[in-house]
Amino acid sequence: METTLEHALSIQRRHEQGILSLPSVTGIGVKLRDDRLVLEVTVDPEAEVPAQLQVPDVEGLPLVVEKRRYEAQS
Repeated sequence: METTLEHALSIQRRHEQGILSLPSVTGIGVKLRDDRLVLEVTVDPEAEVPAQLQVPDVEGLPLVVEKRRYEAQS
């Protein structure tokens, strides 16, 4: 069964606060990757990925962890 955007966003909302409270996490969002929806979590590139994010999915929604730093644009 393919996940709908609405279902993916509801998974994000349920887990967002807990994931954002993890050390080194800088962002979370539902993204389209290779024609499928995933939950993308960004972490500081110089930090360890929290153990809670070392899983293949969250409620069946594939989890992708990106090590990336956000820089303010001028």
